[in-house]
Amino acid sequence: MAPRIDSLALRLAAVMLAGVVVLQLGIVVLAIWPDGRRLDLRLPAPQDAAAMARAVEAAPKDVQPLVVAALNRGAMRVELADPAALETGHDAPATAARITQLLGGYAGALEGRPFEVQARQGQGPLRDRLAPGTLGPVRLVVRLRTGQVLLVERTTAPLLRRLGDRSLPIALLAASVMLAVLAVSLWTIRPIDALARAAPGIADDVAAADLPVRGAREVRALSTALNALRRRIRALLDERTRVLAAIAHDLRTYLTRLRLRAEFIADPEQRERAAADLEEMGQLLDDTLLFARDAARAEAAGEVDVRAEVAALAARRRELGQPVEDATADDDAVAARGSPLAVRRMLDNLVDNAVRYGGGARLCVRRDGAAVVIAVDDDGPGAPPEALGRLVRPFERLEPSRGRDTGGSGLGLAIVKALAESQGGALTLENRPEGGLRATVRLVSR
Repeated sequence: MAPRIDSLALRLAAVMLAGVVVLQLGIVVLAIWPDGRRLDLRLPAPQDAAAMARAVEAAPKDVQPLVVAALNRGAMRVELADPAALETGHDAPATAARITQLLGGYAGALEGRPFEVQARQGQGPLRDRLAPGTLGPVRLVVRLRTGQVLLVERTTAPLLRRLGDRSLPIALLAASVMLAVLAVSLWTIRPIDALARAAPGIADDVAAADLPVRGAREVRALSTALNALRRRIRALLDERTRVLAAIAHDLRTYLTRLRLRAEFIADPEQRERAAADLEEMGQLLDDTLLFARDAARAEAAGEVDVRAEVAALAARRRELGQPVEDATADDDAVAARGSPLAVRRMLDNLVDNAVRYGGGARLCVRRDGAAVVIAVDDDGPGAPPEALGRLVRPFERLEPSRGRDTGGSGLGLAIVKALAESQGGALTLENRPEGGLRATVRLVSR
């Protein structure tokens, strides 16, 4: 098996380095390959060469240097030379035919003045390998009628000129390289993106399957650590539930003994108070154990007809004489993803709170996009805005006592919140503008 780059940092560095290398090689190829064959870009136009020759010939000998200096502007280098000291250029064999094609244009424009185009083969192993036959320095040699020799040569930096002439191909090459680097980078960070999407659910759903362990070494290490963290959270929650269950079992044994002993209290009033206190203690144990189990265990999500559950609950509560109203507009089935038992527990706890603190409950079920919304309203005094957030915490109540005559243990809303989140939903509390409190449970629509 071929070795692979296992580090995320090395992978990203390799992607960027490969992109830079490919772009640089492409620019070098574009700069060298075609331009050496375009001889006309390196020489002045025939009409320009003829105008230069006439200007130098017409000037007095002492003024000729000024004329030549004036012609040395832009990308053209012009100078006068002694015919005796002039080197004869060696035409590159591969370009001789192209040089010959230009002779006709210069012959007509220079009006019989002798001239030649001197060129040398391009030098350098890279140039020879990529584009054999390309040209090195090229100049036009015109023998003036004054006996002097006029030399005309381009002086623009070849690389800059070639790059300027090829701005569109270079831009396309750069864009292609950037797109390729982007595609490879996205492929490289895809495991990180998947991990980022899955990470928020680690604590919310401890019973879910482990995160996939794939990608670079750092990503695999992080996935492994998060999976271990989820297993530890699951083990801690299970251990907490077992401890609470064991404590509750032992306490129920003592509560049973206390109930038996309370029967021997002679004063009937004191006997009833003792029995009521023991009943509250038992109920508190049950609520605490229920909360711990619901927070630690996510029941298998199926399909539940929320509309039917709300209607059945309202009917049962009215039979008990409680002011509970089903205010849903229609009787069409509204299915949500969740456990029927969990939905019944949530509805029971919310209605209990509304009846106890608000004098009654009105339930309404509706669809909201991909969610099913259950709203439970009451006509009570509501709650201070700053207290709404803490009411869903365990053992939190507006009234600080734990007596059943003034309320409950403070676990009802905490249980609803835990159940809703275990089903992929959420619980929110808000004061209604017309008065009273509204508890809203959002579940995932089926």
